[in-house]
Amino acid sequence: MAKDWRTLKLEILMETKQFVDDLKKSENQVQGFSGKMEKFGKMAAAAFAAAAAAAAAYAGKLAIDGVKAALADEAAQARLAKALQNVTGATNAQIASVEKQINKMSLAFGIADDELRPSFQRLATATGDLTKAQDGLQLALDISAATGKSVEAVSNALGKAYEGNTGALTRLGIGLSAAEIKSQGLEGTMRQLAQTFGGSATNQANTLEGQINRLRVRFDEAKESVGMALLPAVRIFSVLQA
Repeated sequence: MAKDWRTLKLEILMETKQFVDDLKKSENQVQGFSGKMEKFGKMAAAAFAAAAAAAAAYAGKLAIDGVKAALADEAAQARLAKALQNVTGATNAQIASVEKQINKMSLAFGIADDELRPSFQRLATATGDLTKAQDGLQLALDISAATGKSVEAVSNALGKAYEGNTGALTRLGIGLSAAEIKSQGLEGTMRQLAQTFGGSATNQANTLEGQINRLRVRFDEAKESVGMALLPAVRIFSVLQA
C-alpha cells in the first residue's frame, strides 16, 4: 500500500535531520583535525627552526675549529719540512712523500698526524736518513700497539738507540735485556724487534677501539679540510684588518 502524504513528509523530515546532524558531526571532526594539524604545524615549525639554528651554530663551530686545526697542521708540516731539509737534505718532493706516508699511517692506524710528525722528526734527526726514519716509525707504531707505550715514547727510545744509547729500549718492556741488545748490535736488535712486534699496529687498528680511533681521525681530517678551504679567506680578512 502506498504511503500517505503525512507519513512520507515525516520520513523526509527525519532523514533531512539525520543528514544535517551527520554533516555537523563531520564538520566538527574536520575542524578538530584541522586544529590538531595546525598545532602540529606550529610544533614542527618550531622544531625545524631549532634544528636549523643548531645546525648553523654547529657549522660555525666546525668552521672555527677547522681553521684552528688547519693552522696548527700547517705549522706542524712547516716544522717537519724544515727539520728534514736541515738534517737529511730532503727535497720538496721527498718531503711531500713523507707527508703522504704520514697521512696514510694516520688513517690506517687511527693515530693523529700531530703525533706522528714529531716521532718521524725524532727518528729522522737520530738516523739522518728518511728511509730509516720511515721504517723506525712503523716499528714504533707496532711496539706502541703491543706494549701500550705512547708512539712518542717509543720513537724517542728508538732515536736514542740510533744515537748509541740503547738503555732506553730495555725500559719499553720489549723482552730484550741490555746484554742481549749489546750482543745483537743495533741492526740485529731492530730486526728482532720487527720480528717480535711486526703487525701489532694493524691488529690494534682492526679492534673496535682501533676502528673508533680511525673514524675519529677521519673526522678530524675532514674538519681540517674545511679549515684549509677557509684559510685563503681568513688570510685576506687578516690583511684587510691590519
